[in-house]
Amino acid sequence: TDSNGGFKITAQLPNRQPLTEPQTLRAIARRNVGGPHLSPVADVTIDKILETVFLALLATTIGTILAVPISFIAAKNLMDKVRSPLTSVSLSLVGWPLGIWLGASAAGSIGRLLDAASASMAVSLGGAMLSPLAMWGALTWALPRGETRSTSWRVRLVRGLVYVLIIGFFILFLTFLANLGLSLGKWLIEPLGKLDFLGNFVYQLGDSLRMITPVLAGLIGGAALGGLVGRLGQQASDRLDPGLVKGLNIVTAASSGVVVFALIGRVLDWFYQFQDPVKTLWLPAAAGAAVGVVLAVRAQPRATLPIGASAYYITRTILNAIRSVEPLIMVIVFVVWVGIGPFAGALALGLHTVAALAKLFSEQVESILPGPLEAIQATGANRLQTIAFAVVPQIIPPYISFLMYRWDINVRMSTIIGFAGGGGIGFLLQQNIGILNYRAASTQMLAIAIVVATMDYLSSTLRQRFV
Repeated sequence: TDSNGGFKITAQLPNRQPLTEPQTLRAIARRNVGGPHLSPVADVTIDKILETVFLALLATTIGTILAVPISFIAAKNLMDKVRSPLTSVSLSLVGWPLGIWLGASAAGSIGRLLDAASASMAVSLGGAMLSPLAMWGALTWALPRGETRSTSWRVRLVRGLVYVLIIGFFILFLTFLANLGLSLGKWLIEPLGKLDFLGNFVYQLGDSLRMITPVLAGLIGGAALGGLVGRLGQQASDRLDPGLVKGLNIVTAASSGVVVFALIGRVLDWFYQFQDPVKTLWLPAAAGAAVGVVLAVRAQPRATLPIGASAYYITRTILNAIRSVEPLIMVIVFVVWVGIGPFAGALALGLHTVAALAKLFSEQVESILPGPLEAIQATGANRLQTIAFAVVPQIIPPYISFLMYRWDINVRMSTIIGFAGGGGIGFLLQQNIGILNYRAASTQMLAIAIVVATMDYLSSTLRQRFV
């Protein structure tokens, strides 16, 4: 008993040395009695600092995948001149939400069907290898070389169905790849021994991919359906008489107003739980229809709207709103959602990485040389071809530099979000400070300083060599 009359338990190893510092059973098993060895604190610190580095790598990977396409939308020089007629804009506003719902639903259904079938690692590996091949074959058939635009409507219909099939193959690829990461990561944890953090990293990467697959599928579905109906609206506005275009504008603008305002009402209902369909659905839908009719009546039949500038300002506003929330606050939300651990920290850092990198990437796109852009556009290239051949070659070096710099930032930030349950070395540091074990805390702070300095030198060397 101690001086206050309470009980005090002390664990001892066979050499009778008391364990006064927090440690795991794995660290006790690794300790070699009688020879040179790392202390239990150092052993656990190494495990957690490696977990922190790969947590930051996971967040950087997720953030980069999403930030690259967003950066093109957030670049003013690419979006400023994009204009479309009211019919095309209205149909796109209806097609995008419907396409997002269809894509996300398809991804969810495919994921549920493949959960049992792809439980085997071999099945997941085979599916992940065959899906891109099938997707490439369908894409090659749908986009033949040397063909003119004068194709029949039957061929266009078949190609449209093939495009839907290509999206399905892409969803299959993401689903098989996510299941492969889960199976492979779980299998690697035990054989790797002290390097089991690599298996955990692969598992977390598969889990993250599984989570964002419906999001990616929804965005692809929205872009496909929204672009398709938008092109139909563009053709209708160009070919029909002005009177018919006026009537079509009224109908489509009213429909798009209903969809947009109803979605806004549902989002507000999700946040504030009004539980009143009249206030959150019917009244916003009626207001949206009225706004759409007024806009269509006042606009000229073939007048174009600056949709590029609108998309630019909306995207910038969302990115600024996300960047205004610190990852330490984000991780609290994700801890409630997915539980305490490195996965919550990776999601918080990933979301903040998307906003930060998209801003940096878009500013780099805005500073590219205009000459190649104008030359490619003069040949009649579409927007995708313009970005691929005029923008991408100019932005690859700075994108790589920003990517490595962001990984360095995420390593430092991951030590902070660990205090809120985000895993990594920060979580262990917070525990030791809480129990006043300052000797272990100082060891972990020293490890953090060494890793941050090493990452700085490494990123500087890589930038000098490759950028």
